[in-house]
Amino acid sequence: ESRRIFKTAKTAVDTIKELVTLILMSEMSDPGDEVYFVSPWISNVPLFDNRNGTFDAINPDWGHRLIRLVDITSHLIRLGCTVHLVVRSDKHNQYFLDQLTEIIEDEGLLHSLKILKRDPLHTKGILTKHGVLIGSMNLTYNGFTELDEVVTYDKAEQDIATARLAFSSYKKES
Repeated sequence: ESRRIFKTAKTAVDTIKELVTLILMSEMSDPGDEVYFVSPWISNVPLFDNRNGTFDAINPDWGHRLIRLVDITSHLIRLGCTVHLVVRSDKHNQYFLDQLTEIIEDEGLLHSLKILKRDPLHTKGILTKHGVLIGSMNLTYNGFTELDEVVTYDKAEQDIATARLAFSSYKKES
């Protein structure tokens, strides 16, 4: 029920991206109530390659292009998830946050987006109904492609519950 991946700039780059794709596809296919993205730095990274229509069944409105984190996050919100973004108050993150906020606000769904800024923040992870990905990787281009990273994905109910308690503690600190 656990998988650990060690990535360098030359090895396992696609493995981590494919794992994140599968995690998010699973959540979009059977959404839970909330999803957490915890990352000191976050960018609008491309995650799904839909240029051949591979992901049209998930969202035909995306069109044949690279699908970025803002597209996926806003889609999760449209599916009824509350999305919690836990990030540092750093101007690097602001472009992504502004872009996502604008999309969600235009659709009247701003109540389902919770942006929590924490300084200092070092924890990194993605928590869904189906599992938790935790490790050293920020949700940025460098995290996915350039830097050496290690991540662990757990599907065990106990690990998901533990992560949910830890990640939900950020809400209490607000």
